[in-house]
Amino acid sequence: MCPVGVIAQTNFYYYKGNKIPLAIDNDKICVNIPNNGKGISNIVLKDISALSKIKDSEFDIFIIKQSDLPRLSVSNLEIDGHKTISFSPCFKTMAGAEVYSTPYLNVRLKKEQDIDLLASYADKYGFKIIKNDSLLPLWYILAVSPETDATALEVANALWESGEFAAAVPDLASDNNLCSNDPMFDQQWGLHNSDYADADISILPAWEYATGKGVKIAILDSGVDLNHQDLASNISDLSYDTETNTSPSRVYRDHGTHCAGIAAAVKDNGIQIAGVAPEARIVSISNAMGAMTNDLLKRANGIVWAYQHGADIISNSWSSPNPHEAVGEAIQDAFRYGRHGKGCIITFAAGNGPDTCCNFVKYPANCNDTILAVGAIQRDGMRADFSHYGSELDLVAPGVEVLSTVPNDQVIYKNGTSMACPHVAGVAALILERNSELTVNDVNSIIQSTAKKIQGVNFNVLKPDGFWNEKYGYGLVDAYNAVINTPSTVYIQNEAITGNRTISAERIYVGRDVTEDKPHGNVTLGQGQITMQAKSVTIKNSTMVPLGTTLKIVN
Repeated sequence: MCPVGVIAQTNFYYYKGNKIPLAIDNDKICVNIPNNGKGISNIVLKDISALSKIKDSEFDIFIIKQSDLPRLSVSNLEIDGHKTISFSPCFKTMAGAEVYSTPYLNVRLKKEQDIDLLASYADKYGFKIIKNDSLLPLWYILAVSPETDATALEVANALWESGEFAAAVPDLASDNNLCSNDPMFDQQWGLHNSDYADADISILPAWEYATGKGVKIAILDSGVDLNHQDLASNISDLSYDTETNTSPSRVYRDHGTHCAGIAAAVKDNGIQIAGVAPEARIVSISNAMGAMTNDLLKRANGIVWAYQHGADIISNSWSSPNPHEAVGEAIQDAFRYGRHGKGCIITFAAGNGPDTCCNFVKYPANCNDTILAVGAIQRDGMRADFSHYGSELDLVAPGVEVLSTVPNDQVIYKNGTSMACPHVAGVAALILERNSELTVNDVNSIIQSTAKKIQGVNFNVLKPDGFWNEKYGYGLVDAYNAVINTPSTVYIQNEAITGNRTISAERIYVGRDVTEDKPHGNVTLGQGQITMQAKSVTIKNSTMVPLGTTLKIVN
């Protein structure tokens, strides 16, 4: 079948009788070669490099550039008088996801006896009935051949339009492992590492449980580009510049925007990358991050401003050679007063330097045991040689060749424990979406106790949250393990909830007698707007709701 004929086809398929539009990707095309053990693929593709390959037992299916079509070695390539290759289009969905039309289609019979009818259509259109599905026996897998005069999509549409079948769907392959239509996601090895499976943060299954929705991550750094195309819809209305004590924040360097993208770039918008917590809110707190007067006092102010303005997590990808008591005081106050007394989660980069002098965690990451001090690993899971380590190190995260956002709608790669730190901040956001009532110590313990142990590394020191290593801490942060080990039920009893609060979990129980865990006492809601976001909310009669309280329940 000629590739030119493929390009001219109608670009839609049927789903429950509705036409689902597709847009042709004019830059790519699929080459489908029967896998007959005769090495045809090596002959056809001998002069070009395929962009990717779709795994299959019947066909070798390659994605190539349209511009490489003239270089394929296909002239007079036949076996026993039959054509050996076919072409099918690559598409983009209306949401921007890439899908590839394979030689297959799936058809559902209206009744078992219609198999003879399907066979007659196979003769008519020249497709092959491969097999029926053992668990869904009315469904059949079909395949077009190189000599079929239509693509699988066109055959599927024709079968549906005949009215003879319950469903007919073309097989549109996509990289399901990506869980994202962001075009550069496959370059974010820290989120999905195709080379070293255990050396990523296991974000894909974690996103089935949480995306950080509603959680506020403050990025205390050189400022975030508030209008960046891959961040803008996640940017909070709140921001602050420590140099001028005013809002909005400013951008002094690209470092803060890079950290913000790692933590919470928008996912599935068809633009650039995805963040660890792609529905979290980014609170930009800017600092010149240079040789400025009163610099550490200004950064301390940024920490105070963050917790006073409702930040749940404060991510700090910076260090200082000179400790400052105001910084320690601000951090301690954030733990004591942040999140209505439950404490902000605070992450710090462990620090970068020559490998010969990395055996200590830099300040301020080392100044308070409740800080999550984060070191960096490279793509193979091994510690980056610049990553500081020591007794205060808590865990590690990706920090080498990390792709993320920078100002003016750009993305670049950067290295450093600076890049590792916001990975952990993002995972903390996933946990808080699952259960917003956890204390800072609860969240820290979940993250540390669920971290992956790096293969070949001896975790031989027993600490409160498991076995530990001075160069890797408790191990590599594991988003999936963390979220599935987050308790999803919140019990509120014997306390007063005041101010504007959002409480989120899968299930929320409110009242003095919902459990025996706390001394009995009435729960008082108010005054302010209290939002409870859960699949189920149970409020006992012992709960008091005074005048001036707005109670909103969101499923």
